[in-house]
Amino acid sequence: MKSSNNENKSVLYLLIIALGLQLFLLYFFKYQNQNLSIKNIDIEITGNLFNLIIYLIAEILLLIVLLNPKIKINLKLLSSLLVSSYLFLLIGFISTKINLPFNSIYVFGQFGNKLFTGLCYTLYQLVLLSFIFSVILGMRKNQNRIFIKSILFSVIIMVLILIYSLFFILSREERVKLQPLDSKTSYTVVVLGAAVWSENKPSPILAARVDKAIELLKNHNIKKLFLTGSNAPGELSEAEVALNYLKSKNVSFEDIVTESNTTSTTEQIQFLKLRLSETEQQNLIVVSDSFHLVRIKEISKFHKLKIKTIASELKLSFFSELYNTIREALALTVFWFFAI
Repeated sequence: MKSSNNENKSVLYLLIIALGLQLFLLYFFKYQNQNLSIKNIDIEITGNLFNLIIYLIAEILLLIVLLNPKIKINLKLLSSLLVSSYLFLLIGFISTKINLPFNSIYVFGQFGNKLFTGLCYTLYQLVLLSFIFSVILGMRKNQNRIFIKSILFSVIIMVLILIYSLFFILSREERVKLQPLDSKTSYTVVVLGAAVWSENKPSPILAARVDKAIELLKNHNIKKLFLTGSNAPGELSEAEVALNYLKSKNVSFEDIVTESNTTSTTEQIQFLKLRLSETEQQNLIVVSDSFHLVRIKEISKFHKLKIKTIASELKLSFFSELYNTIREALALTVFWFFAI
């Protein structure tokens, strides 16, 4: 009996250590995903804080089990779940470093490789939450179908987190739409790319962003303009289409830089961090849609990049606005937890 208890304690100690290591690994991967050193870590930013809270809950639950021998939990199930979470986390990270064969798939504005990476990280989070609920449910007398119940509760928590992200965006949308500009300051303006329609025409979203940039060029002291965004198969890049649209408006401005390699908002913020001087970073305006700006702010905080945000004048139908806001909430959640 004592031998069995000692074995259980040893397994619990290993699980506690493995969880701590996994948290460090997650933070390391997050900063690697953004081409940053782990030395730049800031625990207080939203996503990192969420990660820490989840792991602290898991560690505290295991300590409770360790200190109370009367609690009998399924250590084989917990070990299997933790190993599975490690596998999904590692595969998700590795998938960002190799060329996968899924880029011929293009769904909801995302290439297949990124969708695969997002799926792996999501499964990692699902399994980790299932680990926590397996411990909680294992403390009860009724231990029937613990695995199924833990999966169900984990899905519910993930949906609640998504809903929180949605309200986070809605509550902050107004304050980031039009931030005050100093008439004496020279600014660098960045227009983030958006969809290109057939015959290389800018989508209404992209056109509205460029129109707002034109307004800034006319009314403020703008020293440089960046147009960003790559292309879907068979199209001009978003940056090139934006430039052509700008020229069609007879805008006379010399210092325009087009960047046609980035495929996502996170990559565009990375580009700005690397490309701009410290002075340009201090006086940086990012132009996008109101529902997009909150996530841009969160990504910029991760990179310790201070930006001003200006929303385009885009008018969408209720359902289009709702669709785009939900899509942004999903993207924000993924960035918070995994920095992708």
